[in-house]
Amino acid sequence: MGNDPSALIDSVKFEKMLLAKKVGQFLAMDQIDEERAAVETVARQLAFDVSVTVRRILAYELRHCTTLVPDLADKIAKDVEAVSGPFLAVTVAISTKAWLRLLPQLEDYALAVLARRSDLSTSVVQQLVQIGSEQSMTALVRNDTLILDEPACITVVDRFSNNIYLMDQLSARIDLPTSIVERIADHISDHCRAVMIEHYSLGKGVAAKLVNKTRAAFLFDQLRGADDDQVHACVMELRANRRLTQVMTLEMATKGCLSFLESALALDAGLPRGRVKEILTLSDQPAFVNLMKMASISKAMAPRFLKVIKSQYRSNMAVT
Repeated sequence: MGNDPSALIDSVKFEKMLLAKKVGQFLAMDQIDEERAAVETVARQLAFDVSVTVRRILAYELRHCTTLVPDLADKIAKDVEAVSGPFLAVTVAISTKAWLRLLPQLEDYALAVLARRSDLSTSVVQQLVQIGSEQSMTALVRNDTLILDEPACITVVDRFSNNIYLMDQLSARIDLPTSIVERIADHISDHCRAVMIEHYSLGKGVAAKLVNKTRAAFLFDQLRGADDDQVHACVMELRANRRLTQVMTLEMATKGCLSFLESALALDAGLPRGRVKEILTLSDQPAFVNLMKMASISKAMAPRFLKVIKSQYRSNMAVT
């Protein structure tokens, strides 16, 4: 039994675990003397030990150090989650400049731990939103101890607008700029949209705009590839159910569904679609003004229709 190799291995591992604890505790005291450099050398060796347990004990003890040599801090930060997690969650031994250098080298589980902290600088957050994946971005947007400024939110939306789960998490924040609230309305679930609108106490006009934008986005996806007759049938159904609005018509036209605009105006004005399409070339300005009146487009809304029509039909209309 005394020559059992496994017993010897266990004994060596146990001694390393005790050493890792003592080394970590010594360095955590942050004293500067001639012994520190020698102990740091031992710490480096332990940070590369084959045993995860040894490395985990060392990292855990070093998490409260105010100063660490960069290579040791980097090694711990880039280690497996069990080793790096507790260290990354609290360490103050890594400067903002060092974080900006280190972040691109970290796995997403490490970025997620970092994203839960409350003391990240604006520059670190901005780099985090540029490189993080779903796990770290979810942790970040759910971190209500950290302020997310507009540029950071914009980057998150630019990268993850098609991820409804992540957008729902973002919508639950209480500090979103109004521009972000309006922008993500098309990308979140109906329940989260209703909660968000209520929380931000948006006026009826803005709330209606968000709802119409969302409906328009859904309709546009549904009608993608549909022919003019199919679009017309959809517009007729919406109108019959009192769900067709001028704002929705504008949103659909802005997205490029001109047949929706033509059908909506034709039905409201009581004109053939072909005649409406001809009028929308704006070759006859009085005819356009008359169309707006016949379709009951208000004086306030008419300029918005004109702007969209000029933008969408400019390739084949006369410029006046």
